[in-house]
Amino acid sequence: MIDTNRRTVLALGALLAAVPATGFAKPAKPPVVLFICEFGTAKSAIARELFRKRAHERGIAVTAFSRGLQIEDHISLPLKRRLDAEGIDSRRDGFAVLASKDVRAADIVVTFAMLPVAYHPRQLHDWTTLPSVNDAYPVARADLDKRIEGLLDTIVASTGRRK
Repeated sequence: MIDTNRRTVLALGALLAAVPATGFAKPAKPPVVLFICEFGTAKSAIARELFRKRAHERGIAVTAFSRGLQIEDHISLPLKRRLDAEGIDSRRDGFAVLASKDVRAADIVVTFAMLPVAYHPRQLHDWTTLPSVNDAYPVARADLDKRIEGLLDTIVASTGRRK
């Protein structure tokens, strides 16, 4: 009986040794997406929250954060009320000015403003044509929804994985 168990253990060990190490590799980290707008409080923060929500709904693992070229509150009171009604908290992460380390940390950069020449993102998505979220929220929201779906489709196609 002991001989049989020992042979089984040895055989199992040989099988495991034959499996390539990549078969047990740690999964790749979720892609990191950085949203940037001029003032850091409206388009990029709203897009970040919508992106996170939609990625969660679709079961896509991502990390998202947002920055501004400068920080200035550009959320009008009517827009704030509308966002509150939709459960969108653009202030959830606070606000921060863009730094070069932010761009280096991101796999994908989405910009709503002209990015300074000094920054060289790995992958850039230019969304500068998005309408004003304060002046035309329904139109901007519909546009954002389409762009976010497209970006998530691209992420799934390039990574081939979900959560």
